[in-house]
Amino acid sequence: MTEEYVAQRYAHLRRAAFLMCGDWAQAGELARATLARALTAPDVGDPDLWAYGDLMAAFKPSHGRREHVFVAPSEAGERGAADTDAGMGDVFTVLVLDALRRLSPKCRAVLVLHHFCHLAVVDTAEVLGLDATKVTEYEAEGLAAFADLLRITRPAVTA
Repeated sequence: MTEEYVAQRYAHLRRAAFLMCGDWAQAGELARATLARALTAPDVGDPDLWAYGDLMAAFKPSHGRREHVFVAPSEAGERGAADTDAGMGDVFTVLVLDALRRLSPKCRAVLVLHHFCHLAVVDTAEVLGLDATKVTEYEAEGLAAFADLLRITRPAVTA
């Protein structure tokens, strides 16, 4: 991987990490660490799949440790124009992060990789070490959770 690749992919990996952890500072650290390892990694087939796999490995829960997701408030210095342009407005961000934090880490990773990073089901399965059927099951679970959240948050209609 080249320095040009690192420069091109940092913002996207940071946003993917943010969707996983809900904290811009932690997301930046994780994206930087992944890209630093990418520069020294031996020949990898697909650099994006390798980077996503490395990034998602940071979210594998260790045994006996309960996962907590905390959402840091966005700060002007932490959010760039790309975040706003990509539709990461405050209300949308809160809704998405609330729905994502309710999911298991694997289910969250499937939604982030498949829907935000636009990986195919087979590529998502490869990155996470799952079979494609399991990816589809996690996706269905996550999308159902999003539908439930949207149903709950829908404003009341006045007659």
